[in-house]
Amino acid sequence: MSDDVRVTIEAVPRAGLTAQQLRQAVAEHPDALAALEVADPDRLTVAFAPGLGHDPGENAPFHATVFDPVGNRAVELRGTLDRPERAELRPSAYRPQPSREELAAAAEILRADPGFPAGEDVVVYRPMPPLADLENPDGTTVRRPTLGVYTPGEPTGLRHRVVAVDLVNRAVDWTPSGINVRMHHDCEHSVPEGVDALTDHGGPDQVRVRVHRGSTELWNLLVVRPRASAPQNPGVGGGVELRDVRYRGRLVLRQAHVPVLNVEYEEGTTFRDDASFETRFNATGTDPVGWGWRLCDSPPRTILERPSTDAGNFQGVAFHYDGEQLRIVSELAAGWYRYASDWRLADNGDISPRFGFAATANPMTCMVHRHHAYWRLDFDIEGAGNDVVEQIDDTGSIIPEPVPIIRETSRKRLHPALYWQVRDKSSGRGYQIHPGEFDGTADAYGVSDLWFLRHHPRELDDGNPGPRDRAALNRFLNGESLDGTNVVVWYAGHYYHDQAHPQPHQGELIGPRLVLI
Repeated sequence: MSDDVRVTIEAVPRAGLTAQQLRQAVAEHPDALAALEVADPDRLTVAFAPGLGHDPGENAPFHATVFDPVGNRAVELRGTLDRPERAELRPSAYRPQPSREELAAAAEILRADPGFPAGEDVVVYRPMPPLADLENPDGTTVRRPTLGVYTPGEPTGLRHRVVAVDLVNRAVDWTPSGINVRMHHDCEHSVPEGVDALTDHGGPDQVRVRVHRGSTELWNLLVVRPRASAPQNPGVGGGVELRDVRYRGRLVLRQAHVPVLNVEYEEGTTFRDDASFETRFNATGTDPVGWGWRLCDSPPRTILERPSTDAGNFQGVAFHYDGEQLRIVSELAAGWYRYASDWRLADNGDISPRFGFAATANPMTCMVHRHHAYWRLDFDIEGAGNDVVEQIDDTGSIIPEPVPIIRETSRKRLHPALYWQVRDKSSGRGYQIHPGEFDGTADAYGVSDLWFLRHHPRELDDGNPGPRDRAALNRFLNGESLDGTNVVVWYAGHYYHDQAHPQPHQGELIGPRLVLI
């Protein structure tokens, strides 16, 4: 680290209901257990329920899903932190991603199955899709996490099999319906880490980070690690999440994360990917607040910097200051996909959100596909409620004239648009949003490239996107005013991957550059 710059981190508690508090609220709710047809609340899957909105207090709203893995049913609670037992109750189609504990239990059942292959090189890993639930004749469903079986030494050339495991009945389905993979193909080269290696050792969910140069505080922000990032339950996380970001004492961003992450194959298969499952990468340094947070003395290396291996010595969020900017990075796993969730905070106030795409050995990514990452940037320039949005077009003028955007809308990155800016209406301070070189523009599946919306606390993701997982952000467009209000920008990057015909951008991180005004 630079001699005159100090980076410090400290653990900070989050406002919300703990898993135990939420479980107790369900037990005390007059209708929750009856709606799930469950007598024992201890068998339910619950998680931390954060308070919603800016600076959530004791009576802040919350939104949480309570799931019964045995009945494969969920209910949604919407209430306030001070009276959770009085929350509004709704049925929910949400099904959480398999937990580490579920995967470990499924792997134990799989290895005991007579059909499990012999060999020391066999690896049991997380595939896609993460679930292959089975519908019974009476309309009920059985929760079945999937597992991948990698057999590199199989003499017939069969490299991958994706199976579904019924944890309740301890049964393995070796040919689950709806799994569309080519089992003899072996795309990518790094052997995936087995499910048994992916242990979460705890540590804080959130820290406060400060960057000082001498006596001057450059940056002050909260960082939420992916496993706790919003939105979850419902939702699949948002990668490394930034909150309450201040530059030189002034608030610039209230929240920044990637709540929607899609994959679309040209042959038709689509996935909505988990952005909360942390996996290993290389990072050397010290852990000042415990497991999962590391101040690095050299640049961290995700699978993008070391594509030959899926192993690593660290799991969580790493920080590295290179003399000009602070890098905040984690590596995520969604089945065989590996993602780098990355932020760069420069000394001059610029912010570079970044996302990278890779995979371990698998039977599918050889096929042409696109990744679609959707950043949600809640700009609160010097506080909420007085921001404006403008588009700067290529008009041939030396000093282009900003064009105000006064109503909620979406935009594509097409000529004549050069960039956009969000600024405080009174002071003029704010950020320009410059598209990244490799961010592409949306096809029909990607929908659009930017959305400019008025802030609403519950609009953290697009909800249930439907059978093809297509981003449903247009549901938020209802013509609300953006003139002097609390503005949220969704920015989409679209990454094209053709393994047979690599493009110049492959291996690059995508994302915009936010330039301080």
